[in-house]
Amino acid sequence: MGGGYWYRNLRQPVRFGSAVQALVADGFRVFVEASAHPVLTVGVQEALETAGRVSSVVTGTLRRDDGGMRRFLSSAGELWTRGVEVDWSTVLPHAGGPLPDLPTYAFQHRRYWLETTPRTRHTTQEDLSMDDRTNGADGPDAAQQPQAETLTDLLAEAPEEARAELLLERVRAEAAAVLGHDDPAPIDDGDVFFEIGFTSLTAVELRNRLSAATGFELPIMLLFDHPTPAALAEHLGELYAADDCDNSEERAGV
Repeated sequence: MGGGYWYRNLRQPVRFGSAVQALVADGFRVFVEASAHPVLTVGVQEALETAGRVSSVVTGTLRRDDGGMRRFLSSAGELWTRGVEVDWSTVLPHAGGPLPDLPTYAFQHRRYWLETTPRTRHTTQEDLSMDDRTNGADGPDAAQQPQAETLTDLLAEAPEEARAELLLERVRAEAAAVLGHDDPAPIDDGDVFFEIGFTSLTAVELRNRLSAATGFELPIMLLFDHPTPAALAEHLGELYAADDCDNSEERAGV
């Protein structure tokens, strides 16, 4: 870490993007930045977009002014819900015991799904290695497992006039969760994301949550291009409409 190091650091290219692309080429799909505050996760996301449509998970561990165990476990939980194997034995020594019932949809106190058996959780190898939006490789037991309704299922079943409201409620709920609110009430339809507390980091987090909910590969600049919940929900509606049109043409043999 002498003068020569800093000279090379200033004068030579870092080649961060090419390093990430090389990792992708080698089959890596999970990127965790272990630091006091993530500064590389956005760069990793951009490098992954440059590498093409690649299913991946990118997260940090701690954040500025949020560096306790709760934040760390939330980051581990994000990995777990995205299919990454996490060793919980240190913090949950009694893992494997009875599972409590999760609370129902709390934001509007209305349920939007049927009572079904949760879909079998995929591992990283089963899920993240797929670079398509297909769900056909669910393993040998997939045909026997009833699948929980996805946002796409709910939109398909909802009347056309209700779809816009359903999408807007989902965008507001996800935005509220990213900002740490228990209820989406503080998030108005016309609020500008970057005026109510969003940063480039949390913008990517919301984009990731919406990508997971919709199945669409959404761009990293999503919130810059659609800066309010209403504009973002309208954009998602257009994506669904285009997707429905493509599927209809395929069924018609066009």
